[in-house]
This record gives sequence, C-alpha cells and structure tokens, in this order.
Amino acid sequence: MRSIGKTALYILVTLLIALLAGCSPGAPESEAPAEDVGQEAPAAAESPAEETEEAAPEPAVPDPVPEGTALAIYGDGVSGQTNWTLDELQALIDGYREINYSTTNSWPSFSRMIGHGISLPYLLEQAGILGGAQTLFMFAPDGYRAQVTIEQALDARYSFTRHTAEGSSGAEEAGAMIAWAWGEDEAEPGYLRPLFGQLGPGDVNTAVSVKDLYRIEVSTWNAGAWNEPEASIPSDSEVAAGTELLLSHPNLDNIKLYFTTDGSDPDYFSEVYNKSTTYFQPELIGPITIREDVTIKVFTGGLGKADSGILTLTYKVS
Repeated sequence: MRSIGKTALYILVTLLIALLAGCSPGAPESEAPAEDVGQEAPAAAESPAEETEEAAPEPAVPDPVPEGTALAIYGDGVSGQTNWTLDELQALIDGYREINYSTTNSWPSFSRMIGHGISLPYLLEQAGILGGAQTLFMFAPDGYRAQVTIEQALDARYSFTRHTAEGSSGAEEAGAMIAWAWGEDEAEPGYLRPLFGQLGPGDVNTAVSVKDLYRIEVSTWNAGAWNEPEASIPSDSEVAAGTELLLSHPNLDNIKLYFTTDGSDPDYFSEVYNKSTTYFQPELIGPITIREDVTIKVFTGGLGKADSGILTLTYKVS
C-alpha cells in the first residue's frame, strides 16, 4: 500500500508540473496573433498582382574573390563563379565593342552615352551561362542593385542617331555591354558600368546603368511580367465628351505605359502616358481626354521584367 501511495503521489506531482508549464508566459498558445503585434498579414496567394510583382530574392553570396578582381560573375544561372581583372576583360578582344547609345531617364531627359567595353552577351557566354538563367542582378559596392531579364540582356536593342524630346529617328542596333570607358561626349576610362540600348525613344535605360559595377549575379529566378495598368473608368462605359481617363500602376515611377487611341496594338514607339515621374514633373502624366467613341490599348514596359499584356479599353461618347 505504501509503494502504491508513493506512485500515485509521483504521478500527481508530475501532472501538476506539466499543467503549470503549459500556462507559463510565452508559451505558443498564449502568443498574440500576427495582426495584434503590428505584423502584416500574408498576402492572398490568389492575387495576380502579388504573383507578377513578386519581390526579388535575397542576393546570393559569391565565393571570396582574389585581390585585383574588377568583376565577379556568379549565381545558379552559370556553371561556376568567374572572377575577372580589368586586364582579363580587356583581353577578350572578340567581344570588344564601341557603341554610341541614346539614353532616356525618367524625368525625361534625352542624352547620349558613348561606351567602350565588352559585349555583355559575349561575356556571359565566357562565364558559362546556363540554359535556365532568367534574370541578371547587377551590384555596386554601396548596395545598389538593378535587374534585367536575360532576354533584355541578350536580345537586340537600339540607339537613335537623332534623339530629342521633339522626336527620335535613325535606329541602329546597340547591344548591351560592360563598359570600362564611357562618357557623354567621349569615352574616358572609369569604373565599370553596364550600358543598354533602347526599344523605343521613351524606354528608360539609365537606371540599370549601375555606376561602379563589381558583381553580376546570374539567377534562375523568373522576374515575371509587369502588371497591366488600371483605368479610372471601366471599359465599355458610356461617357460624356471631354471625359478624362486616368491610368495607374503600382510601379508608375519605374515603368512606362505605352498607349494608342486608334485601336492598333501599342509598342515602344507609341505615345507614353507617364512621360515623367510622380515626384519630378507630375504634370506630364496623362490624362487621356475622350472626345469621341474610342478604343484605347495600353501596356506596361520597362527593364527588369517582361512586358505586360495589352489592356483594351473601349468607350462610347453619349
């Protein structure tokens, strides 16, 4: 009887300790929900906007680079890390290019940039780019990061021999390069920087021209496509003559909205809705005045992601 009593007492004490531990402060059951401690609730998985505007992944960490390295190329989109001194880059004479680029910034300002350097497609080939590569991330030592899709890095782009706010003409092919000499009037030696051509006169190609480029991550991450713009008036609406249509986009300062009003499909030579940024010259942004029955087509374009689909809007004037 005495041994049974001790056993019962032991069990009772054990249960009491467990019960008290379960009620102690900080136990998982007593933690506040995320929304009660100021954290954002997870985005809805079915939202198209979240899918196409997915944040870029954290930068990959390269292997240590030897002293004297000017540019390291690494990531899961190449066969292995390659480290290049400036002399080694300049020795790749088959990839050497001299190109006079037309440039447009987001203000907008129309200018030129002469570059002497190595063809970016050629350099990526030497670095062992893989078939699954999707995106390039380009870094400066201060942490600035710009991204382009592999297609934007490899495909043909252009430079305009006449390039002004009044109009551009004379498109000549201008592939991307990593320049070691560059300048508006003449190419002078400096830090490395990537230079890209344009698909049209309004195509902003300055933000990806990273000053003091020193790392390129080649990633298999797919950046996806830009969201389609949104219209302030639903399509198929009947409106009064003189009604003003506004277009919006969550990345309005980083992209351009190209549109037509004659029913044709827009391209990079079409009119630009947001000629400037919201913080510099917002008066240059829209609206589109509807004066007669019209079909408006618009898409989102810009370096960093693939173009959006074309949004078609039709309005009837009452």
